[in-house]
Amino acid sequence: METHPLLLAIEEMKKMPTIDIKGKAYSQVSTRIAVFRKYFPNASIVTKILHDDDQKVVVQATISLDGNILSTGLSEEFRNDGFINSTSALENSETSAIGRALAGLSLFAENGEYASSNEVVNAVTQQQSKTTNNQHYQQQSHQHQYQHSQDFTAILNAGLQVIDNGNGLLTVSGDGIFEKKNIIKNAGFRWDGQNRQWYMPKRQAA
Repeated sequence: METHPLLLAIEEMKKMPTIDIKGKAYSQVSTRIAVFRKYFPNASIVTKILHDDDQKVVVQATISLDGNILSTGLSEEFRNDGFINSTSALENSETSAIGRALAGLSLFAENGEYASSNEVVNAVTQQQSKTTNNQHYQQQSHQHQYQHSQDFTAILNAGLQVIDNGNGLLTVSGDGIFEKKNIIKNAGFRWDGQNRQWYMPKRQAA
């Protein structure tokens, strides 16, 4: 007996990456759409704006196949609710409505919960922020004061520090790195305008 396409789609969704929102796993709408199109190439997803003014937008999404409505979804977004809605409330509402319509077809994560695109985007942003912070922490963990800092007496006397970044570079840290640039330059450091720091190859110092 041939397996129904919807069951195949649901099984594939279980293998797709999810986003953690308040301890629950949600799939992104773009992932749901891709899987849906794969198994239902002849189906249509139509959205309709039910309300749109300076305060809020309401969008309805309808999924149909062979003239029959399979599922619908509604989404209401307020324009002053968060950074995303302040610039793209209509787009956000449409995405959420499609996501809810697909969720009505069971094309969601295993827990079967609904999540707005706004929630998913915020979750993605938070995860990316955590990753960036972890990378920054790991980078900082490799930084320490250069063990031969006494070789840069003039810099130390100026109240600055010579830092070993662990990447083959020494940099100057402390207050007044612009006001004390002559001292730093005379010690052999060069200015990196892109990263806004004074640097010197460690091998040069050695």
